[in-house]
Amino acid sequence: MPVRVPEQCSVIGFDDVMASSRCTPPLTSVRQPMEAMGAMAAGIALEGINAALETRDLPAVHHKLAPELAVRDSIRSAL
Repeated sequence: MPVRVPEQCSVIGFDDVMASSRCTPPLTSVRQPMEAMGAMAAGIALEGINAALETRDLPAVHHKLAPELAVRDSIRSAL
């Protein structure tokens, strides 16, 4: 017996690929800030290159970027 989404089970994906919005029902998905992640990674790499050229230490850093939830029809409303 098939499970009905979202009536019986909510479904959430990750990465918000293009097909997520074209499924039936459209899939709710966690969206990562890919452009910001790429820009941050490039900045860190350039800073590392500059530190090496200037023979200076580069401290380790930890960055966090908030994901976003793309809410679509694959989850039931809590109301």
